[in-house]
Amino acid sequence: MSEAAFQPTVAAVVTSFNPSYDIVSHVSHLRKLVQYVVVVDDGSSQDVSPILQALKEDGITVVRQPRNSGIASALNEGIRRARALWEPDWIITMDQDSTLGDNYVENALRSFQNAAAQGMRVGLVSPESHNLKPVKALHANEDIVQAFDPMQSGCLIPVRVLDEIGLYDESLFIDCVDTDFNLRVRAAGYATPVGVGCDIRHSLGETRPMTIMGRHVRVAGQDLQIIHHSPVRVYYITRNIWRMVVRYFSTNRVWMLRRLWMEVESNIVRLAFGPRRTKFMRAWLIGIRDASAGHSGRIRPQDAVKLT
Repeated sequence: MSEAAFQPTVAAVVTSFNPSYDIVSHVSHLRKLVQYVVVVDDGSSQDVSPILQALKEDGITVVRQPRNSGIASALNEGIRRARALWEPDWIITMDQDSTLGDNYVENALRSFQNAAAQGMRVGLVSPESHNLKPVKALHANEDIVQAFDPMQSGCLIPVRVLDEIGLYDESLFIDCVDTDFNLRVRAAGYATPVGVGCDIRHSLGETRPMTIMGRHVRVAGQDLQIIHHSPVRVYYITRNIWRMVVRYFSTNRVWMLRRLWMEVESNIVRLAFGPRRTKFMRAWLIGIRDASAGHSGRIRPQDAVKLT
C-alpha cells in the first residue's frame, strides 16, 4: 500500500464522567489530529451541562448516557455513534484526561503500515509511552515491540477488527475492560504493536504522599508519591482481575501470572504506604467474593457504602 493511497478516516471516541473544563481544550487539540470526534458523557453525577454545551458549540458531537453505566458502555455507544455518522476506517479511544502528541495519529498509522508490511496482523496500535515512560513490552527483543496490556486510552483500532471480535465487555463496568479486549484481540490472531513516537499524557489517578507510620518517605530530599485509587475503584480492579483469571488463565497462563503480579505489587504499595488500609483490605475481600460469585456490573449499593 503506497503512502499516497493510504488515507484512512479516523474517528475519536472520548469518554467523560464529571469532567472539568480541561476536556474542552483536550478535545480541541484532538480535533487537529483526527477527522471526527464524539464525546460520550457516562451519566455524570454533577451538572456538567455547561461543559458539554461548550463542546457542542465547538462542533463536537456529544452523547449523554441517561445513567452511569461504566466506561465499556460509554466506549461502545461512542463507537456505534461514530460508525453510524461517519463510517470511519479507524477508531481511537480516549479518556477525558488524556492528550496526544502532535504527530500521534500519523505515527500510529505509519507504525501500522510498517508492521503490516512485515507480515504482522495488527489488531490495534498502542501508545509507545505514557507520560514519556515506555509501556511494558509483551516480549523482550522483538523487532516490532508489542505492548503487554495496552491501556485503552490512545489505542488506534481498525474497524474491521471490531467487526470480528466485538466491542468492549459492559459487564466489567470499569477496569480490565481493556485487558479483556486485548486478550480477545490476541486470541483472534492479532498483534498489539506500539506506535513508534506515540506518547500519551494521561493521569493514572490521584497522587498521595508515601508514608510509613504517618511519616512521609523521602529520597534525596524529595517526598515519594504513590498513585491513589478510592476503595470503590480498588474493588473493581480486584473483582475484574480475578474475572480475567477465570476467563483466560487456562489459555494464557504465563501472561496472566505476569499480569497478576503487577496487581500484587500495586496492592503491596497500597497496604504498606497508602492511607485507608482497612477499607482497601475490605475492597479486596468484597472484590474477590464477587468475582467468585460471578457478580458483574456496578458495585452493590450496600458494598459501596462500606467502602466510602
